[in-house]
Amino acid sequence: MVTTIPTLELAKRSADPVRVEHIVPSAGPVDNDVHRHDYDELFFFATGSGTHMIDLEQRAVASPGMHLVGAGQVHQLSRSADMHAVVVQFGTEALLGRGATVRAELFARVGRPCAVLLDEARIAEAQGLVASIERELQRRGPVMAEVVAGYLDILLITCAQWVREQATAAAPQPDEHDPVRRFQELVEQGYLHERQVAHYADRLALSADRLNELVRKRLGRTASSVIHERLLLEARRLLLHSELSIKEVGYALNLQDPAYFARWFRKADGRSPAEYRQHIREKYQH
Repeated sequence: MVTTIPTLELAKRSADPVRVEHIVPSAGPVDNDVHRHDYDELFFFATGSGTHMIDLEQRAVASPGMHLVGAGQVHQLSRSADMHAVVVQFGTEALLGRGATVRAELFARVGRPCAVLLDEARIAEAQGLVASIERELQRRGPVMAEVVAGYLDILLITCAQWVREQATAAAPQPDEHDPVRRFQELVEQGYLHERQVAHYADRLALSADRLNELVRKRLGRTASSVIHERLLLEARRLLLHSELSIKEVGYALNLQDPAYFARWFRKADGRSPAEYRQHIREKYQH
């Protein structure tokens, strides 16, 4: 258990726009520490099994398969000794062309699976694209970043197609100027400090009423609820994964009055912060 949730930064790990890591068989099972990062990750599992906690949901690892972990999501991988996998790590600055749009579709928080079963042909296709990225990173040619971004775009477009095929209901694909997508991105960046719909509407050059109308049509809830649901997710993450006191969790969320934080959380979750912490830790045996 950690006092706060560690955040890994791609810039501190590598100067490259994209980083590739390999998970290879080990002497025994491995339990990684709980953490999050400021970049997105694509996991391609070729062999092995395990469990992957992504935010508050425990996912079984099935091979061959793909898991998606977006920037800011809290996760922990527990894997079998025979696991062989490759992990692609990238920030938004690595994307060109349709990559940014497809990334928004793949890593959307609502209604999209974070785990996808693949067959042998598809895992081989993914591995081939990742190998091409690695070759370009090793060559360090004058246009390395552009070529890597091109391969990454192809990989993301391919993965998005696999996700669409397995989704129970196809969600509309956002374009790069889609206001609901931009609203969700702005909330992700600013929810700790800005909780008024009007603030985000101004950033998008919309009225608050128009933003609410668009969000409700797309997501089935109000813009205000999107903001508060994001804050609630962070509260739940901290209550599960950190050793912060209830008061300190409220402070971390910029809810400085402990009594207000307790009332707000109970209204949103139906339990007090302490009751939720006890329940979720018993569930995951923290």
